[in-house]
Amino acid sequence: MLKRLSLFTLVFTLFSAGAAAQKKPPEQNDRIVLEQILTQTYQPSQVGKQLMGIGGETDIRRAGTIVVIQRPGLYGSLLHTEPASSAIDGLQYKLFRGHQDYEVPAGERYYVTAVAVGSDTILVALISARSISTQAGTGRMWTTLSFKFPANVLATADKETVFREFDQWLMPEGRATSATPAAAPPAPAMTAYPAAAPAAAPQPVTAPRPAPPSESSLTPGMNREQILQTMGKPDREIQFEQRQWMIYPGFVATLKDNKLESFETSGSGATKVTVQSDPPGAEIYLDEQFVGSTPSILSVAPGKHAFRLHAAGRADWSRQLNLQAGSDITLAATLDKN
Repeated sequence: MLKRLSLFTLVFTLFSAGAAAQKKPPEQNDRIVLEQILTQTYQPSQVGKQLMGIGGETDIRRAGTIVVIQRPGLYGSLLHTEPASSAIDGLQYKLFRGHQDYEVPAGERYYVTAVAVGSDTILVALISARSISTQAGTGRMWTTLSFKFPANVLATADKETVFREFDQWLMPEGRATSATPAAAPPAPAMTAYPAAAPAAAPQPVTAPRPAPPSESSLTPGMNREQILQTMGKPDREIQFEQRQWMIYPGFVATLKDNKLESFETSGSGATKVTVQSDPPGAEIYLDEQFVGSTPSILSVAPGKHAFRLHAAGRADWSRQLNLQAGSDITLAATLDKN
């Protein structure tokens, strides 16, 4: 009977123990505190069908932390009822349950779906950030890790020891620099939130360019007509929703509601792109490279980029955009049924 308990039943059982925390011994209270710390660090995503049964069991309803697998040895399963479950003790690992549909390489990206602290183990449940094709089929992969710890580590909420152990196997995207997928093409200059740190800004070109205007030339609040009188006609003007960009040689003036908001040297800042979709959970491809699932916030290098959203049973949605430095845009896509 115990072997038939689902992952979510196990997580719910461990989590429910917190309701009686005040009646538990001190070490149990510390385990509850440790679980809260881990849940805040590895924010679980909401996965599965929405109300009224809309969507699929692998749809990402709310995106949380993405982690990057740091070493090989793990497996994924296409069945969420039988995830590939591995016992981890230091650098030792052993698959003890579930299907071996996919051998997970270092660099594979996963959403965290649950974290639960027991008496001497910590359970981390994962689902792959992308659909993966295998001989058994195509879909997101379900993986769970059961980390073994000395009982006193968990009883005293020794989070530093736990984090060191976790970092050997999985690390939040943005901090993960050692593991990269084998034979993967170069990634675009972007990062997905709620990851920790954005990717480094692109190196400025070395060709000489006119110096940007001084503060005495342009001041926040100036309207378009005043900017034209001060700087003359720009090379190009781009407008998207309430924002407008006046592109001059060497710098870009950003206006919001016809008022100057900022100006900066061309290419010196990333563009914040919020990507949403109906239904949520669509895969996001930036310049044909997978970068996450909706909803997500991306930080993308200025310039021309292609966005494509893909979801099973839906027609792809795509847009070509020329992103301006320092801009902030939202892409809201409706994916029609095939």
